[in-house]
Amino acid sequence: MVAKVAIEAVIYSLVYTVFMLILFKIQGAAHQLYNYPKAIQDRAKELGIITQEELDANAKKNKIWGIIVMVVLCVAITCAVNKQTTFLAGFVQSYIFLNAFSLFDALVIDTIWFCHGKWWVIPGTEDMTEAYHDYAFHWKWFFIGLVSILPLALIIGGIVALIGVII
Repeated sequence: MVAKVAIEAVIYSLVYTVFMLILFKIQGAAHQLYNYPKAIQDRAKELGIITQEELDANAKKNKIWGIIVMVVLCVAITCAVNKQTTFLAGFVQSYIFLNAFSLFDALVIDTIWFCHGKWWVIPGTEDMTEAYHDYAFHWKWFFIGLVSILPLALIIGGIVALIGVII
């Protein structure tokens, strides 16, 4: 079961990454600025690319959609694929899946791709290589996530248990 959940965590990470990249491609970098280091956000505001109100609204909207997709994926894998309907199974598996994605995000998407790729660079911020290469910014969120993901995993565990009661 451990190997199966590990493979599912990788699949979860890849599926969620595809969702994020499609969202980024559709919306463009300005709608994702809340994920960028503060120096880049500030420059984008100075250039008139985005206002603080727009930045906050984009963050709220995208985080809501992100959480919905995370929950649906975790519940689907736990209940439909693994045939598990207990609180503990939902909690543990979702905590593993969420942290697997967080690790993949910090290492591959942020440290390797974001910090060194041109795809993420916002016009007018090309000279801000130090801010784009701020590895600590990205890894800080990974370590914060180890604890901040717990409430979401608890909620998912509850949803999985509720499904178990219903079916």
